[in-house]
Amino acid sequence: MESYSFNVRMAIICYQYSERIKSELIIASKLLGSLGELKGNELYGAEKIVSLFLDALLGEIEIAHGVTKLQNFREASLKIAEVIGRISLREYSKANKNLSEALSHITNCGGKAIQLLRQKGFL
Repeated sequence: MESYSFNVRMAIICYQYSERIKSELIIASKLLGSLGELKGNELYGAEKIVSLFLDALLGEIEIAHGVTKLQNFREASLKIAEVIGRISLREYSKANKNLSEALSHITNCGGKAIQLLRQKGFL
């Protein structure tokens, strides 16, 4: 478990990143869920698009980690990298589990930020 000792400014930044990334993770989950319904060239193309989306999301999470230095963002980026690999192996169930774990890391980080902002009277 990561220790959270950030100030209000960092809590706002963490909250902002975590909310945006959570939204993108939910979109990724919906895209991943649709892969099982496709076959042939449609599946191949969809896997490529979902992987490209996840790669862009991975970049955003890495930026969040670079700005905040919070380990939760790093852990989430490792999980997303795993998701991309699992899609290429067509292990959609395992990919979905990794995606859920990434969401957990991001939600935990955002929750700690919200808690601090509430304590300080900003929410």
